[in-house]
Amino acid sequence: MRWSVVMSVAVAAMVMGSVGVGASLRTTLVGNGYEDVVVGLSPMLQESQADEIIQTVKTAVRDASQALFRATDNKLYFKRVKILVPSTWKSVKVDQPATNEAFEDSHMRVDLRNTVYGDQVYTIQPGGCGDPGRYIHITPSFLTNPLARVVWGPTGKVLAQAWARLRWGVFDEVGYPNDARFPLFFRTWDDSQNMVVKPNYCADRDIKGTLVDINTGGSCKYLGDLPDENCRFRPDDAQLATSSLMSFMDVDNVEEFCKDHKAGGRHDIYAPNRHNLMCNARSVWDVMSGHADFYNVTMLPAEYDVAPEVLVVQQTPATFALVLDKSGSMSGRKINNLVNTAKRWLLHDVADGSFVTIIYFSSSASIKTSLTEVTNASRQSLANAIVSSTGGGTCIGCGLNKALEATKNQNNKVILLITDGDENVHPYIDEVMDNVVESKSRVVTISYGKSAEGSLEKLAQNTGGKAYIVPDDDDGSFMDDAFQGCLTYQPGQSITNTNIKIYEWEGTTQGAGTMSETFSVDATLGRNLEFRLDTKDHIAGDPFLSSPSGKTHTNAEFNGDINLWIIKLDTEAEVGTWTWTKPISGTSTNMKVTVTAQARDPVTLPIITESWMNTGTDFVDASQQQVIVYARVSQGDNPVVGAKVRAYITTPDTTAEAVELDLLDNGQNADVQAGDGIYSRYFTQFVSEGRYAVKAQVWDEGSSFINNGFITSRRKRLLDTPLASSRFHGIRDELVANEYCCGSIVPFNPETAVPTGNFTRTAAAGSFNVVKMPPAGGDSFPPSQVRDLGIMVNDSSHITLTWTAPGDDLDSGIVLGYEIWMSEDISALNDDVNTNTSICILDLPHSTNTPEVLKEAGEQIVLSMELEESLEEDSLYFVSLRAVDHKKNNGPMSRPVGFTGDTVNASAGIRGALSPWTVALLVLACLGGVL
Repeated sequence: MRWSVVMSVAVAAMVMGSVGVGASLRTTLVGNGYEDVVVGLSPMLQESQADEIIQTVKTAVRDASQALFRATDNKLYFKRVKILVPSTWKSVKVDQPATNEAFEDSHMRVDLRNTVYGDQVYTIQPGGCGDPGRYIHITPSFLTNPLARVVWGPTGKVLAQAWARLRWGVFDEVGYPNDARFPLFFRTWDDSQNMVVKPNYCADRDIKGTLVDINTGGSCKYLGDLPDENCRFRPDDAQLATSSLMSFMDVDNVEEFCKDHKAGGRHDIYAPNRHNLMCNARSVWDVMSGHADFYNVTMLPAEYDVAPEVLVVQQTPATFALVLDKSGSMSGRKINNLVNTAKRWLLHDVADGSFVTIIYFSSSASIKTSLTEVTNASRQSLANAIVSSTGGGTCIGCGLNKALEATKNQNNKVILLITDGDENVHPYIDEVMDNVVESKSRVVTISYGKSAEGSLEKLAQNTGGKAYIVPDDDDGSFMDDAFQGCLTYQPGQSITNTNIKIYEWEGTTQGAGTMSETFSVDATLGRNLEFRLDTKDHIAGDPFLSSPSGKTHTNAEFNGDINLWIIKLDTEAEVGTWTWTKPISGTSTNMKVTVTAQARDPVTLPIITESWMNTGTDFVDASQQQVIVYARVSQGDNPVVGAKVRAYITTPDTTAEAVELDLLDNGQNADVQAGDGIYSRYFTQFVSEGRYAVKAQVWDEGSSFINNGFITSRRKRLLDTPLASSRFHGIRDELVANEYCCGSIVPFNPETAVPTGNFTRTAAAGSFNVVKMPPAGGDSFPPSQVRDLGIMVNDSSHITLTWTAPGDDLDSGIVLGYEIWMSEDISALNDDVNTNTSICILDLPHSTNTPEVLKEAGEQIVLSMELEESLEEDSLYFVSLRAVDHKKNNGPMSRPVGFTGDTVNASAGIRGALSPWTVALLVLACLGGVL
């Protein structure tokens, strides 16, 4: 067997483009049981549904505990579950107040449906293999409509599967409709080494079933030997197989996860499913077993009582302890910045009904203001307690101890800790850490400048808080982001009544005249618009706003104590481009503008943005760890696709401009799923050890759409009759059962998608602390793995390969070149490629001399080749490739892509298109790792 390329390269390039990863996951495993599992009920739900939803949640988590127990070989279960009800619900019976639980940090969220998924349960899972997800999404209809069990299977097994994704970072072992990367059917070999076509699943025994056309309910049609796009596999009710929950939850006998052969299973490493791709062909059980949950746990008796204690809790008003550094190093600009930001936060931002205590520390600590409820009458007195005097050493532990004293016996405690220096007076943070964790307080840390204490990130991480940095030369923007960040722990309002930041601008005035800029108000927002302008120094003249229709709003209120102007609109803001204008005196000063607004009406969900890093607030060893920046853009839970998303990363070099990083939602490199509204990118531009701050900005460039799903049915499996509608009416609620979603790409229907129009959003992600740099002169970042290698057979001597270019450093830059390998033995195509049974059809030297294939990361490459020897019609062939960077670091091998030499079937209709259903394409699982 030999192939060589006698005619090389026809190449085209096109830019491809348009989620620690876990939100909190602060659950404790005590013995074999999970405690403090939180099921949050959304403030968007109707209180009239409360009793029914609560009762069905209780039943669901009890069933899930039993299913999880069986699936983990009698090792793990739910011991205590808390159902968190909205603070706005007044008539619901509550067992106890919430301690520090918040809807945004709950493990499972019962919320309005995402129209793409319908009422299917899904896990927000933007990370890689073994990475925790962010949360599990459940709809009320899934819980209350009996038909949900018919469509998706028993509730307990559905939630056990979702928990496996959330907790252990495993993935589906099925195919998806119209998904070339994870097809519904694929070619493989039977025990006699004959080529066969089978459904895409993992099981310990063959799953018996029939193939059904979803349109007719009859037999399937074929394209060559592969079923067409309307064909679905329908398992029989009676099965001998007991796995896998990641494939068929609705089959009664399936109660286990797939195991590999050494664990007594039949995991198929070649099945083209998402789990094999993401987890380097390891079995689900193998990935789970490597998690700390499975260390030192013993198998319990099968009859062990695993019914969890279920408590209904309700979030209380937040209790904020401001722990402020007034040591000598805070004098001057730093303390003035802190004073202005804290006063503004107390006067205008913290919610009525919250409680605030103010503590100052230097060499010792004192309570400046005892716990005070925030009201219109108390705001000014609280702001007056913020003082600018400084002096003394730095005893952070003293301040934390005072915060615990001032907030004793309170719930929903948040400590906002600001400091600029190293600790030099005992007790230190590490000496009081256990007490702070035990108090159930969340700590939001603000590291002011380069010299701030290094344990701050650890404190935030251990308490489930957040970490922010403020550069030494900050004029208020970074400090304001940090203060705003702690407001997420206030009792949740309906998203339609939440203030959304739609505009932010910073600049320096130069000379006399006027300053004027524009901002957009989109169709999802408009109520209670508020414009704020604050300056370092007072500038004469009030700002005003001009609406798109030309109406002028001049009702600015000025607070001379903090140099802040506010304009509040008492009418709904017009959609379109607004202008703000500020007269400027001759004095040069820094100026910041922010605009917020609420949803246009109580039923219109606004476009929202959140941002985070995969590292959370933890320390980062950049020589070993890869940092990913994420931003999620959605309307409610519906993804917004095609937006422009840019992260700004401020480095420890405060003299340098922020690094700009365009985040992508293309399903490549750092992004694991295209079209889910989660945009991501690797960050590799480290300049030194120290703290890095991350902020994301989002806007529309005319290509942004809200994905509103499909109107017609895209059901995964059929009921007894063909489906004419995706909507089922049960006893209580309508059930929306779309096709099982989603694989490599979230389906998009242009007929139902809605253009966003011009909009802007900003979101601060917080900070991370690099404690070790990559080796000087080295290259710790090889190219990413190619995940979307595709192949077309044009005729018996010509093939065309397509893939998205990785970067020289993960997903940035241009690689040195590629190696492309071909074999009839799939096992030969791995990172240690077998040169005895494989042929390199494009080597590195030739690829480096082919500039057409050397494209920027994210661009698509199309490479046509002529083979010296013809393909045999009934043979299976496999191709894999890897990129090589300029330091000669190899990226991982791509998943092998298989194809036959049957040019009649393989080439039908493919010229000029890359349709997965017109190309007889075999996509097999990745044998290399995913970065």
